[in-house]
Amino acid sequence: MTIRNKIFIFVAFIIISISLFIISLMYSSEKALIESNFEKTNQKNREFLISTLQKNLLLNQEEVINNMLDMTLNNTNIKYISIFFENYLFTKEALIKNSIYPHYSNWKVNDVSVDARVGYVNIEPNNYYKLNSSVNFNPKEPLSLKFFLYKDDKTLNAISKLNFFYEKAREGFDLKSIDKNLISSSYIYFFNRKLGRLEYLIDNSVLINKLSKLYDEYILYSIIAIFLMIIIIYLIYYYFSKSVTLKNVIMFKEYLKEVLDTNMSSKPMEKSGDVNIDESIDLLSKILKKYSAVLSELNINKDILERKVFTDDLTGLPNQKVFELDLKNMFILASSGYIGLIKLDCLGSFTKDNGSALANHLIEEFSNTVQNKFSEHGFSKSTFYRFFGSEFAIIIKDESEDKVKDYCNDLEEEFNEVKERYEIKDKLAYYSFIPFDKYGTINSILQSMTESYNKVKDSGETFNIVNSSEVLDKFLLLEQNVRDIISNNSFEITFGLDTKSNGFGEKTIMREVIPIIYDENQERFQIGTFISICEKIDMAIDFDKLVIQKVVQYIKSNEINHVIAINLSLFSLRDKEFINWLHSLLILDKDITKYLVFSLTSYNVSTNIEVFKNFVSEVHRFGAKVILKRYSSNDFTLDELKSFKLDYLRINKDYTTNVSNDRDKKHFLRSIVNFGQANDTLILGDNIKDPNDLEICFAMGIDGNSSY
Repeated sequence: MTIRNKIFIFVAFIIISISLFIISLMYSSEKALIESNFEKTNQKNREFLISTLQKNLLLNQEEVINNMLDMTLNNTNIKYISIFFENYLFTKEALIKNSIYPHYSNWKVNDVSVDARVGYVNIEPNNYYKLNSSVNFNPKEPLSLKFFLYKDDKTLNAISKLNFFYEKAREGFDLKSIDKNLISSSYIYFFNRKLGRLEYLIDNSVLINKLSKLYDEYILYSIIAIFLMIIIIYLIYYYFSKSVTLKNVIMFKEYLKEVLDTNMSSKPMEKSGDVNIDESIDLLSKILKKYSAVLSELNINKDILERKVFTDDLTGLPNQKVFELDLKNMFILASSGYIGLIKLDCLGSFTKDNGSALANHLIEEFSNTVQNKFSEHGFSKSTFYRFFGSEFAIIIKDESEDKVKDYCNDLEEEFNEVKERYEIKDKLAYYSFIPFDKYGTINSILQSMTESYNKVKDSGETFNIVNSSEVLDKFLLLEQNVRDIISNNSFEITFGLDTKSNGFGEKTIMREVIPIIYDENQERFQIGTFISICEKIDMAIDFDKLVIQKVVQYIKSNEINHVIAINLSLFSLRDKEFINWLHSLLILDKDITKYLVFSLTSYNVSTNIEVFKNFVSEVHRFGAKVILKRYSSNDFTLDELKSFKLDYLRINKDYTTNVSNDRDKKHFLRSIVNFGQANDTLILGDNIKDPNDLEICFAMGIDGNSSY
């Protein structure tokens, strides 16, 4: 680029910047004026209302006060008003006017009293009456007062009803939708004493509409101004630019477009005659060749790794890892259904007698039979899995016990036909189903599946279905137990799962909070079960608050040189009140927040990405950090991870197990480490135990490893 072109671009940039700056100043000035006028109007209306209310509140003129409030709501920007008495003062006139003797204003009043349960009345030095209320007094209900009217030896027994609370809202306004954080308040004084508190809610729609209209107008002016300046600058630039330079730029642009569309140009660009442009194109071609090769290799390795991790090679069925992921999803969504374990019991002897080739045919037909029956019975939300060898599993969602039983009977008949075709003498398969235990864990469900299967096999039957009522009784007992624990704050915390900065335990950089919870039988509560129940009974947020408070107290009481990870529920992340609570707890204490790391699993986050992004942004405002753990490439791409702005990323242990002998896993780890270095994210391993794996992972650049 010549000096003339550089000067021209610089001048053009200055002109556009100055123009936009002037437009921005004009917009800011006009916006400030509109906001100032709006506030002045509101202040004037508020002051007028307070001044007119003072006397009428003492006189307790309900009709007059209500008319004033209605007038205010209909003629100002105020859309909600409430009046709370700070001191329950009233006059002799208020008593008489609100009795059945409103015209006896020249009579005297004596012995003013109320029900002793709500308080007592005394006379102030300025001859005003005051109710000294008790805890039983409800200011939102009219107060009945008894008193005597007397004049010229005549005495009347009178009752008056006074109001000490007023609430009005504009027509169509839902009182239940009021956000307490938006309500403003002012005090109404009687001399130097607070008579009452005026609470009100401003209707900002008028201001918003004006500002929106102003914003649209200035955006339009800015676009028009920029458009005109661009046209003028472009014409000047085109006029003063050399045609040969413009031609070279167009050639360069077309070449870049072809390269980006295909990852590689089909033909070299013709020489432009400009040395700098020609050298730039040659360098770009070399870079793109390397980039294309690396990208292709990474994509191939990613596909191979995912197939290896999640799919059975012979049947194409999802494997046990997918089964466990689907169970996690059922826990999160509180799904219902049945979990089945089915074993091809004859496989061992059949393979021995007929060879592995025919055995593979048997496995494939067995797999197709089970899945075909899904379609025949309309089980649209059912999945068949192969764990290993002869062991398979089934998940059937949202179906009744009777339908599952019909399926099992039908499957038994079909298995008998398969048995005859392959001339199998013994049972082809045994299978059992248990109701999905929404408060269990993956391990407890696997154990229950195995126990149910063993009972079936021992009984000689082909299948069994566990009755759902047995699980329901267990649910009710667990729910009450969890309610009691959280309500009484009857648990402690400890710390573990230490993360070391290298593979040999020299420095701890992170520890994880471990709640210690016991059930009514003083047996240790599985934390996964406990959290599932908390979420089901809407107490997960309360539990998270209690854990955070215990951790904050621990940090204040101890000297530590590592961060502490706190597991949170997605229920807390979605709750605005929880975020506000966390903000008020931590925003003023940076010495505490720098030790806090809020932890969520990758799979849970994948169910609500936007909520997680907003939470990370809020946490960083507090000065705390976030870790995403058990990361799998199946959950997020690297581009999605980049948008999270993570502080720590702990990868799934599947990617760091036997890594020394797996080229695909090494490529994956290298990509993750590069991602961490580019985005200031520390990459952590998850309980890497094998010394060879540990050495390779740290050699590749991971920043730490957790140990159980």
